[in-house]
This record gives sequence, structure tokens and C-alpha cells, in this order.
Amino acid sequence: METKGNFKYTSELIIKFLKNDLSDAEMITFEQWLAADQKNRDLLDSFKNTTDIQQDINYIDAMDTDMAWANVSRLTENKPVKTVNWNKIVRYSAAAMVLIVAGLGFYKFSNTTKQVKNEMAAVQDIMPGGKKAVLQLADGSTINLSDANLTLNAPNGKAALGARNGTLAFSTKRKLNTTEGYNKLSTPRAGEYKMILPDGTKVWLNASSSLRFATTFNQTERRVELTGEAYFEVKHNKKLPFRVYFNQTEVEVLGTHFNISSFGDKSKTTLLEGSVKITNAGKQQMLVPGEEATIGSGALDIHQTDTYKSIAWKEGAFYFKDDLIPDVMNQIFRWYDVEVVYKGTPDLKRYSGNIRRQATLNQVLEMLNAVSGKKFELKGRTVIVDFNP
Repeated sequence: METKGNFKYTSELIIKFLKNDLSDAEMITFEQWLAADQKNRDLLDSFKNTTDIQQDINYIDAMDTDMAWANVSRLTENKPVKTVNWNKIVRYSAAAMVLIVAGLGFYKFSNTTKQVKNEMAAVQDIMPGGKKAVLQLADGSTINLSDANLTLNAPNGKAALGARNGTLAFSTKRKLNTTEGYNKLSTPRAGEYKMILPDGTKVWLNASSSLRFATTFNQTERRVELTGEAYFEVKHNKKLPFRVYFNQTEVEVLGTHFNISSFGDKSKTTLLEGSVKITNAGKQQMLVPGEEATIGSGALDIHQTDTYKSIAWKEGAFYFKDDLIPDVMNQIFRWYDVEVVYKGTPDLKRYSGNIRRQATLNQVLEMLNAVSGKKFELKGRTVIVDFNP
């Protein structure tokens, strides 16, 4: 097995090459590596022909490769593998070679006589979620927005709202109708959707979530009610603060970027830009960028956080960092619309990993299996997690 230093350095050169960021000295070393084996050139060509390489590079930049290399070493030491057959690499993303270094399980080792047994082998798979949502209007009518392109007009015949390519946009000037009440956008499991509110505020709604707001929104107040998870980019308006209500909590802002996750009795608010005031149980706290407020069992806690962890879903990624398996699976079951069953007692070990949300469920489970050493098995629409494989 190639040493960590050499293998990791080669991977770093590949990333720099793809970013057009190699120094003259590094370019000489890189060209020597290419000339050493035709397989190296073939591997590079496959990366260059992939359209989503930049997104994969961004994910790699966020990885803890030192920690992940330890996972690779641990996994390979436990398997009687003599050689690495690069032709057998399972490329779940464009930067598979670097992901191998990261130890996230995006690989298969084999020798010339016997392929390593894949414990996650399955005859079925589940595709990832997509742009799915239902809009309930104030008059009680509902519109299925899943993969829909539509326009609804105001009484004067001009467009009041439209849905295109997974985005619902309300007009800033025209109301759909005069009915007083509330509009509500809801996403099912395995669904997500983007909405532009009448004031220009952008909201990304995660799976199994909903956002409710009055038809008078942006007239006397800007107030929304959230269940589930959403990322907000609030349009600045000093005269009308933007308020989000969720789980007996209020967040008030003028114009800022933040994420709220509120499932069950646990919620967290993560601030990326600007400032927010959070109120819970009569207590008020201000957040600054890089801070997160968590609420659970009636207690409000504020701490520094890795903000990317909270918004990775909006960027199209699963990004786990020092997470318990049940916390990881909470994201999985909502995005793939599956049930989760545990065998044995969940341990208190924490794991880190990273994969695109457009991966199939089996690809995600294989990554989790490689990172954690647990067994993840898909049966129908149920994932069985075995803590004592």
C-alpha cells in the first residue's frame, strides 16, 4: 500500500492541476507521475471529463483527510488485500481518488484473482430525493409543484406567482387573489424546494418541512412559521423586521443569512451573515456569524460552530462531522423516504463523512459502512443498522 505522504501528495497535485493552480516545480512532478503509468493518465482523463468536478473539489476542501486516512489504514489492514487495482475503483464522484485518501469508502480494493466481498451488496437501490413540494393557497386549493412549470395570474391578468425548475416565486407587486388567510409550502420526505417570498427573501426548504405565511405578508409585517428545516437569505428592510416562528421560538432579523432546523423538540439556528435575535421562554439572545443556538429540554445554548455543516444540505451534500449514527440517519431517512431500524444498542462513537445528496442510497450506506465499521442493510424501504456486525 502506498504511504500516506506519497498518496496524499499525489492527490493534492491532482486537485491543484484541476484548479489550474500548480507551481512550475509541482507541474514537473505531476508530469513525471503521468508518464510513469498509462493508468495515471487514464484516471486524470476521467476526472477532466466530469462536469461536476468543481462541486466535488469544494467538498474535498472541507474534509478532515488526516482523520480519514486513519480510516483507510484501519479498513485495509483488516482485509487480506495485496494490490490496489485502480480499474476497480468505484467512482461515486469525480474526485474519487482524493476521496479514497479521505477514507470515505468511495472505493473497492481487489487483486487479480479474487475481488473483495462487498458486504453491502444488494439487488435493490433507492434514488435520492428531488424537487417536490405542494403549495396550499389561502382559498384552500392545492398545487402539486413537483417537476412543475406553471404561472398563476392575479385578477388583472398579470403573473402573481410562478414555479420553474424547483423554484416558486411570488410577485413583489401583485397578489394572487384577495382572499385573506395563509399560504403554505410543504415538502414531503425525499423533497426540497426553493421559494422567493413577496419581499424578495429567498428560502430553501429541506425535506419533510413547511413554511406558512399570510397573504398580507410584506404589508404590515414579514412573519413566517416554520416546521422542519430551511435556509434563509432575508431581504433587508429596516422598517419591517423579518420574523420566523418555530417550536415556541422566534428569530428576528432585518436582513441576513441563516439556517433553522426544527424537528421534534430539538431545534438549532445557525448564523452565517448579519445578526439575529432569538427569543425562547422569555429569554433573548443575539447571535453573531459563526454561532449556533440550540434549544432542547427548555434550555437555550449558544456556541461556535462549523456553519457548513448546517447548510451542506442546501449546497447538495451530506456533511457529517463528529456525529452519532442516529443523528446521521435522521438526515438519511428524510431524504430517501425510508424507515430506520437499529439492531443492538447504538454506541456513543462519533463519525465524520461526506457525500453528495444525489448519490443513491446504497452508495451512501456503503460510505457509512466504510467509515463506521457498522453494517447498513437495505430491505425494501427499511434500512437496518447493525451495531454488532
